[in-house]
Amino acid sequence: MTRPSIRNRLLVWTTLVIALIMTVAGGLLYQSVKRSLYTQHDLVLEEAATVVLIDVEVKDGKVYHRWKESLDSNPWKPEASLIQVWDLKTGGSVHSASLGDDELERKYGTRGEKVFYDLTLPNGKPGRAVGILTLPVIENEEGNEGFVPSEHPQVFVWADSTGALLDVLAKTKRTFLIGGVTVVILLWVAIWAVIYLSALAVQSFSVDVRSRQGTEIGQPIPVPENLPSEVAGMANKFNELLIRIDHFRRKDKDFFLNVAHEVRTPLAGVKAIIELALRNPREVDDYQRRLSEALAETENLGRLVDRLMKFGHLRHDGESVECLDLDLNSFLERIASAFQRSAGKRGLGFEWDLCAEAHLTTDPEMLGIIVSNLVENAVNYAAPNTQISITSRSDGAEFFEFIIRNELSDPEKLPTDLSVFFDAFYRSDKARSRAGNNIGLGLSFCEEVCEVLGGEISVTRPSSHSLCFSVRMPVICPRQS
Repeated sequence: MTRPSIRNRLLVWTTLVIALIMTVAGGLLYQSVKRSLYTQHDLVLEEAATVVLIDVEVKDGKVYHRWKESLDSNPWKPEASLIQVWDLKTGGSVHSASLGDDELERKYGTRGEKVFYDLTLPNGKPGRAVGILTLPVIENEEGNEGFVPSEHPQVFVWADSTGALLDVLAKTKRTFLIGGVTVVILLWVAIWAVIYLSALAVQSFSVDVRSRQGTEIGQPIPVPENLPSEVAGMANKFNELLIRIDHFRRKDKDFFLNVAHEVRTPLAGVKAIIELALRNPREVDDYQRRLSEALAETENLGRLVDRLMKFGHLRHDGESVECLDLDLNSFLERIASAFQRSAGKRGLGFEWDLCAEAHLTTDPEMLGIIVSNLVENAVNYAAPNTQISITSRSDGAEFFEFIIRNELSDPEKLPTDLSVFFDAFYRSDKARSRAGNNIGLGLSFCEEVCEVLGGEISVTRPSSHSLCFSVRMPVICPRQS
């Protein structure tokens, strides 16, 4: 399938629109010229008819046409004077010699009204006429006693040829047509040039995009300076997308390398313990001790595999959500109590500042993952003999928020960009990389779970010696099954 070209579309449609506009404008201008010429022609016709009209007189009690006598005695172009007068009382008519036996078409209005109309002349050519209803003029009362002009209405018609006028209009039409076609052609060339020059940058960018083989994802495509703003915005977004894709590819690569490292470490420990146990015969107690160490490493490995599987489900398919009504305050207290013993060993205590009521509908198991990880991190990294603050509050009628804050034992080791806490396998203290169940997936896992539950997690540093994690959860989980 051949895709349409924007350049060709612009060229064709712009040309058609301009041609249509010029056709309409030319037609309107031609009609204006035509009306002007006909108006001028009618004025000349009216003046000539008005001059001759007064020559319809009353003489010796009869209607006398002095204009006819004047025409008959003047041989100067008599064929140009096409005049006919009808007497409405008698039905007879008088006409100029140029009409011969032919008659003009008769049209008229009320008395004194001038009616202009087109007609075909006796010679078959087009013409224009003016018809006037008038009364004969009595110039001398002597000999015309008893003659009443109103009883002898006369219809006066003067006609002449419009051949010259039509020739002028025909020439005007040809001029408009030739001029319009010429202008359209020139505009077409100009539009083509403008579109072509404007599209050069777009075409260059398109060639760069099509030339990519898929191995240069991390390399943005150069955006020409003269690229139109409409396309430049899309190009910049495309480059941002390439950078993000490259970022996630690198993260996935690092993720798998870290997984391999984390799995290899407990496997190497188990292997070393077994090799030492098999190297020489040992007492039963020694075997039991070494098997216990191997079991502990195996359990760590099992926890890692379970966490990785759950982490993978959340990343790709989304974990199924089973929402129940939950009292957030009681839930926080119950999970924190599970860490009372480990907190007491480091001289840590819990400070509570809970809102009056905090009921929400969510998945308790998933929310428990978030709370357990955050409390465990606070217990592991808080400065000894300090208090861990846990606060809950309502954010309107749609969200609840809980905040876990602790003093830092090593504030100088905190990274400048706190968002790295949510990177998989990130640990600020490498010396504690195998402390407890800490495998560097906790906070990254919490962020994934928050997204599934429709919430969000963030980290801030309220002071130089403290760290604060905030979790904002909806009252009703959007993924409630």
